[in-house]
Amino acid sequence: MRSYKVATETITALVAALVAGLALTLPIDFGWTSQSSALQLDLLAYSLPRAIAAGVLIAMITAVLITTLGSPSVAWSTTVGGLLVLVANHVLGHAGDPNSSLSTMNFIDSLSGGVILGALGAAVLHHKLPAFAWTLGILISLLLGSVNPVPRVGGGSITDNLRNHWHASGMPPMWMVLLAFALAVASLLINRKGPAAQRLSIELPLAPILAGTLLVLITLFSAEWLARHGGSVAGIVLAVVTSVGTAMIASMLLPGRDGEIVLIAVGVGAVGAATIAAEMPAWSIPLLVAASACGMWAGSQVSGPMPALWLSMLVGVSTALTSDASEAWLIVGSAALVSWLLGFGLLAARPRYVPSRVLGTSLLFVPSAVLGMRDYVARGDYAMLSGNSGMCSVSSGSTATPGWTSVLVAGGCLAGMFLLRRLRPLPVPSAATPPEGSSNGSTAG
Repeated sequence: MRSYKVATETITALVAALVAGLALTLPIDFGWTSQSSALQLDLLAYSLPRAIAAGVLIAMITAVLITTLGSPSVAWSTTVGGLLVLVANHVLGHAGDPNSSLSTMNFIDSLSGGVILGALGAAVLHHKLPAFAWTLGILISLLLGSVNPVPRVGGGSITDNLRNHWHASGMPPMWMVLLAFALAVASLLINRKGPAAQRLSIELPLAPILAGTLLVLITLFSAEWLARHGGSVAGIVLAVVTSVGTAMIASMLLPGRDGEIVLIAVGVGAVGAATIAAEMPAWSIPLLVAASACGMWAGSQVSGPMPALWLSMLVGVSTALTSDASEAWLIVGSAALVSWLLGFGLLAARPRYVPSRVLGTSLLFVPSAVLGMRDYVARGDYAMLSGNSGMCSVSSGSTATPGWTSVLVAGGCLAGMFLLRRLRPLPVPSAATPPEGSSNGSTAG
């Protein structure tokens, strides 16, 4: 590739993935959002996890379809189309009023973010530097999401005071959306006459789509279950077994050893959900981004992602033992370590099929079982006060439970990776076998 083309695609991948990740993971927000009715805000918060899950599924399906077509121009055209929808949604939203449906606009935001992530992945994951930028953009959006957390909208009831608990995030900003759109158009013009990445196929691979559907839906169900029943040991065991079992099934449905990236996302993501603070200080973001980038570089130098799960289990144990600590150095340091592990694991796993990387990376956006449990522990149960209709919060148990649960999930994913490697041994190299990463639909790593 020519140097200007590499530079343009790398910058576009970073900015567009960042914008898409923010659109996917954060609730849509305008200057008038806090003036919306309590019902609109409550519906927005209630539907947000489902919108995220829908966006991740769309990202997976888009990546499968475009990879099957094998046309760079189609990939970039779809990316531009997704960004155009995102721009239109935000322009209309900023000109809207408090009576507009926030949940509908948020679903449009999440779906367009998913289209952008999937199409952009199909466009850039064949090349090393743009693939690195695509992954880093997604990780940055996740970290920025921890600075601008999902607003807490009361204790499960709709009240007129709800708007007082809404804190505007303004993410992604309009200038960033427009910048991503302009860069995507430039990349489309550069690639408008590009050769097809592979021969057109009329066969649509259904196994990756099935794997993604099972994984996303059951992960979301486990999170919602533990958000309501996190105090039950049986519920915790069921959610852990379901999460790990689904990750193992999905990893087996993906071709070759591509499922390693799914096991990394589930295992390390669970530890991250237990470890990273609900609201990180803004000054910590450059440190966490640097840690992610260093982890990605280190992961690109090794031959397998298994150390990420071993180290994640140790971090999970440390999180459980220090669950009540409030020292800033410990909170930020733990988050930096998890950021390094995420970058390391995602780059150490080298799926040969582009949609496998799209699924594994975008899965980090979906609320996990550990995150649901952490929300339950922070919120507690709500019981009716005797003699009146008020609600009172009651304790939900030990704050160390999410940490120990994340250790179990990471350990289960580690066992799943051992099983995957045993059942899917690497082929013996031969003169007729192309080198790793050179096959059609492979990702750069």
